[in-house]
Amino acid sequence: MSTPLAAVLLTEAGASPALVGLYAASVWVAALLTAPGTPWFAGRIGGALRLHQAAGLVCGLALLALALDPPLWLWFVIGPVLGAASCLTWTTADAMAGAMAKPGQEGRFLGLYQTFVSAAIGGGPAMLWLTGVQASAFAGCAALMGLGLLLTLRLREVVGAVPRRMRISIPRLRPVALMMLAPAGAALLCGALESTAGAVFPVQGLAMGLGATAAASIVVATGFGNMLAQYPVGRAADRFGSHRALLGCAVVVALGSLLWPWLAPGWGIWPVLAVWGGAAGSIYTLGMVRAVQRFAGPARALGMAGLNTAYLLGGAVGAPLGGLLLEAVPGWGLPLALAVLALGGGLVLSLAALRRGG
Repeated sequence: MSTPLAAVLLTEAGASPALVGLYAASVWVAALLTAPGTPWFAGRIGGALRLHQAAGLVCGLALLALALDPPLWLWFVIGPVLGAASCLTWTTADAMAGAMAKPGQEGRFLGLYQTFVSAAIGGGPAMLWLTGVQASAFAGCAALMGLGLLLTLRLREVVGAVPRRMRISIPRLRPVALMMLAPAGAALLCGALESTAGAVFPVQGLAMGLGATAAASIVVATGFGNMLAQYPVGRAADRFGSHRALLGCAVVVALGSLLWPWLAPGWGIWPVLAVWGGAAGSIYTLGMVRAVQRFAGPARALGMAGLNTAYLLGGAVGAPLGGLLLEAVPGWGLPLALAVLALGGGLVLSLAALRRGG
């Protein structure tokens, strides 16, 4: 919820689309710098679950700070702290889910896992319908984080999520990096698409005549579609191959990128945005499936950290570029760029996955 809400609040305060994109980028860059170290942080603190809980606590405190409606400069301090902490809650959850996936059923299992993740992502912005678009809504999000933290207190560490000792060498990293090209590329593409949707689509919606609440709710629609799509796409990947599923998702994203601005501000944007969100979010899930299939043991921990890092790198680049493009080429500049990115990236990555066995 924090990024779309921040985008609307900063825009209403007079910030330009480029500045809004810069704020989102500061959050993503902080997360990007944190993600590669997840295996080491988890090993030092006592496991993935313990790191997950500690990071969740920091997230809640950062959200409470944003609820106080701080001055603009302080947003750029709190935001990176929130980005780093929320990154660790996400990367540790991914590591635990990857360790639990059964061979041959990775798509279905991880699709089910991502369904719950997408429900949380979409459900956060839905709170704005109850609280309104105001800074105090961050406090509601902090309360949800606290509830989630309480639910983890009865869980146990997942065996194999992170190694107890992590020793890194160039000979060990090189094969992991080569095998991560297709999964990391999918994560990179998904990060660019989703960060643009979270940070720039609300601003684009305001420019197209949507109200503040409706603009902030764009992420609700994309998150709802993301939730519904994960398991079916994962099942399709198990049955038909991740390369076919990836290409299909890319085509849907391209079509949706062109269609929803054409329909705005009418009601027809909501089903289109839902389908768009489902296809875009599933690209990351397909990359995660490939990473889990390809790696085991310490290499899996490195592979998952690389996947998370690639997603965040795409997000750090996508949000500011999307904001700059929206400002420099109003109208159809951003939709056309997203369509080309989705089609080109989807084709290249599906071919790369096919050459490596789907």
